[in-house]
Amino acid sequence: AGIAPSPYRGTDSRASEWIENRHWTFERTIPVSTLKDRLTDSDDRIVLEADMLDGEGVILIGETVVGEFADAFIRQRFDITGAIDRGGDTLTLVFTRVPDALGQNGWTSRIRDWKPRFSFGWDWTPRLVQLGVAEGIRLRVGPDWRLDAAALSTALDDDGDGSVEVDLSRCGLPAEAEVELSVVDGSGRLAATASTTAADRCAVALVRPERWQVRPAGDQRLYTVRLDVRHGGSSRSLVRRVGFRTLEWRSAPGAPSGAAPWLCAVNGVEIFLAGVNWVPLRPDHADVTDDEVRARVRTYRDLGFNAIRVWGGAAAERAAFYDECDRLGMLVWQDLPLSSSGLDNEPPADDAIVGEFRRIAGDYATRLGHHASLALWCGGNELTRVTAPAVPGAPLSIGHPALAAAGAVLAQLAPGTRYVPTTPSGPRFEASAAEFGLGLHHDVHGPWEFGGTEEEWDAYWAGDDALFRSEVGVAGASAADLLAEFGLLPSDADDEQLRALWTHSSGWWLAAFDARDRSLSVRDWLVTSAERQARMLGVALLRTLTRFPAVGGFLLWMGHDTFPCAVSLSIVDVRGRPKPAARELARILDLHRAALSSEPR
Repeated sequence: AGIAPSPYRGTDSRASEWIENRHWTFERTIPVSTLKDRLTDSDDRIVLEADMLDGEGVILIGETVVGEFADAFIRQRFDITGAIDRGGDTLTLVFTRVPDALGQNGWTSRIRDWKPRFSFGWDWTPRLVQLGVAEGIRLRVGPDWRLDAAALSTALDDDGDGSVEVDLSRCGLPAEAEVELSVVDGSGRLAATASTTAADRCAVALVRPERWQVRPAGDQRLYTVRLDVRHGGSSRSLVRRVGFRTLEWRSAPGAPSGAAPWLCAVNGVEIFLAGVNWVPLRPDHADVTDDEVRARVRTYRDLGFNAIRVWGGAAAERAAFYDECDRLGMLVWQDLPLSSSGLDNEPPADDAIVGEFRRIAGDYATRLGHHASLALWCGGNELTRVTAPAVPGAPLSIGHPALAAAGAVLAQLAPGTRYVPTTPSGPRFEASAAEFGLGLHHDVHGPWEFGGTEEEWDAYWAGDDALFRSEVGVAGASAADLLAEFGLLPSDADDEQLRALWTHSSGWWLAAFDARDRSLSVRDWLVTSAERQARMLGVALLRTLTRFPAVGGFLLWMGHDTFPCAVSLSIVDVRGRPKPAARELARILDLHRAALSSEPR
C-alpha cells in the first residue's frame, strides 16, 4: 500500500516492525439471505473455516464476538449460525496480539504461543513478523460434521495388494450416515466399499496397484481416493491423491547395538537420502504462490536430491508442496512445530501444552498423512533436556509428555509412518572426531562451519561414523549481482559499512569476511567464499556417499535463503538460483547414481 518500503532491501525490514504492534481488522460483507436460504435442515449450520490464522485475535459478526483464535498451526472452525440469526452482515477478523520471545535465542521452556518462530529472527532472517489470514478461508453451509478431519492411509501387503483405510473418528458423523470409499484412476473406478453406518474406520482393497517410486526410479503412479458421505438430504465428498509403496527403516550395517534404524528402504530397495532442510520461501509466506513452491521443489529434484526435511521452526507447508513431492518422487521428513532456543531447549510439559500439541499433531496427520512422499514424522527441532550439563545437551526422548502425546496421535491417524521425538535424536547432538568409533553418533546435526584447514575437514569426514546426517552446513556468500539488487553492495561502502549492513541478516556468518586477506576485493571474496562452500560440502557429501549403506543420509542445512543474505548456509539463493555448492553437489550425486547403475546386480 506504499505505507512501508519493501522489507527486503538493505535494512529496510526495520521500517516494518511497527506493523506487528498494531491491531488489524479484515472485513467482508456476507450474503446473509443467501446463506439462510441454504439452510435446508434444522440441524444445518453456517460455519467459518480457516486453514491458517497467523496471529491471535477474535472473530465478530456485526458487533458480536463469535470466536477467538490463537493457534496458527491448526485449521479452525467457527459456528456463526446464531450470530447471523441475531442480525449483522459484516464478518470481521481482528488480529489483536503478536507474542514475543519466539526468536532464535531464548527459552523453549517458556514458550506457550503457537506461531511460526523463524520470522521473529533467526541466523538467516531478520525479524519480520507476519500476521493475518495466511491460507484459505471460506463459509460452509450444511450439516455439522466435517470430512477434512478424516485420516487416510495406504498399505501394501506381502503379495503386493494394496489397501486404503480411513479413520473417521474425528469427523462427527451421525451413526446412520452412509459412507462410501472408492479408488479411481483415468480408466474409472477400480475398487469401492460402502457402509450404511458411519463406523470409526472403513477400508477398501485394491489388487496389485502400481507402486509409487522415489526419484529417479521412474514415473510416479498416484491414485485418486474418494470418500462420499450421505445423510438425509446432505452429502459431502473428500478427494485425496495417494500412492502405494512400502517404506522401512532398517539398521545400517555395523550400527551399534540398540541404535535406531536410519537406513531407508522403499519398495525393498535401500536408498541414500540426499536432501535439504526446507524453510519458508519468504517471511511473508502467505504471499508466496503455489507455483513458487512447486518450482522450488523442482529445483531440488533437478539438483539430484530425493529428500526434504520441513523444519520445525515454521509451520507445515501448503498442500502444493506435498502434492509436488508426491508427483516428483521426493521423500518428506516432517517436523512438528517445536524448536530449540539456545538458552534452554525443552518445551513445557503441563497438561495445557500437552493437549494443544496433541491437537496440532492430529491436525497435521489428517492434512498430510495420506501423502506417499511422507516418510518420517519428527516431534521438533533440536529439543534437549533442560537438566543437561551443557548446551546443546542430550536430545529429548519419547518420554517427554508433549512428544509422547503427539506420537500416540500420529500412530493412530498415520499408522505405519515412523515418528522420532526430535532431531538430532542422539545419543550425541553433534559428531565429535574425538568420539569417532565409540558408537555414539546416530542421527546428528552439524557441523555448520569449520575453522580448520580443508585437509583437516577432509580428515574429519574420512573418520565419520554417524548413521545419519540430518543437518550439515558450510557458510558461503551470495553472488554480487544479487547483493547489488537488494542494496547490500553499495559501490562506495567500506568494510565497516558493509559489515554493519550485512549483519542485519548474516551476522552469524561473517567471521571469514572479517578475517579475509585485505588484498582481495570484496567482489573477489564473494566468489572465493562461494567456491569454498562448494569444495567443503562436496568433500562432506562424497565421503558420506562412500560409506553408504553404513550411513543412511545427508541433509543440507539449508536449502534456500528466506531473505537476501550476504553470507548464509544456503545452497540456493533467495531468488531460487543454485549457488556453486548446489551445482557441485549435483555433480557428485549424478556420479554416484551412474556408479550404482553400472554395478552388477
